[in-house]
Amino acid sequence: MSTRRIAYTGLFIALAVGLGFALVTIPNFEMVTATIFIAGWILGPGMGALVGFVAELIFSGINPAGSGFIFPPLLIAQLISMTLIGFVGGLARRGEIFFLASPVGVFGLGALGAIVTIIFDLLTTLSYPFAAGFNQTQIWVTLGIGALFYSVHVVSNAVIFAIIIPSILKAIHAQLGLTEVVE
Repeated sequence: MSTRRIAYTGLFIALAVGLGFALVTIPNFEMVTATIFIAGWILGPGMGALVGFVAELIFSGINPAGSGFIFPPLLIAQLISMTLIGFVGGLARRGEIFFLASPVGVFGLGALGAIVTIIFDLLTTLSYPFAAGFNQTQIWVTLGIGALFYSVHVVSNAVIFAIIIPSILKAIHAQLGLTEVVE
């Protein structure tokens, strides 16, 4: 692994954690997911997954709103979700021209942002009811109560993925002269 790749990995982890803390007081708005996705896009699926895992472990572990270490099932759900998001970012790179060059691609990127956010929200929300032994009715009630929160989170991430990420990726590609995953 090159020194440049290690440096970019560390920078993406630091950026994700820093943005997480910077925006922690704004409900339903976060840039951790987008940052981890971009890391996967730039570094590839494997390193994107690593960035997602490490960044979420740090962010969740020392989060001022409550540490994930207090409730391991939640922490595990967060780690699985963010690892997946970094991996998906790397896979999405294969459709780079599609995502960055057309309105349909921008819509597709927004839809992908919504999908990964739904996965995150479902896994993290279901971590407590399953760990606590809730029955099916209680699980559905838990999901229903959180529906407003999830919908705002999903919409905000869809907008971030559709509007902000393409601009960031174009700038990164231009600045670094990228045609391939960072080696």
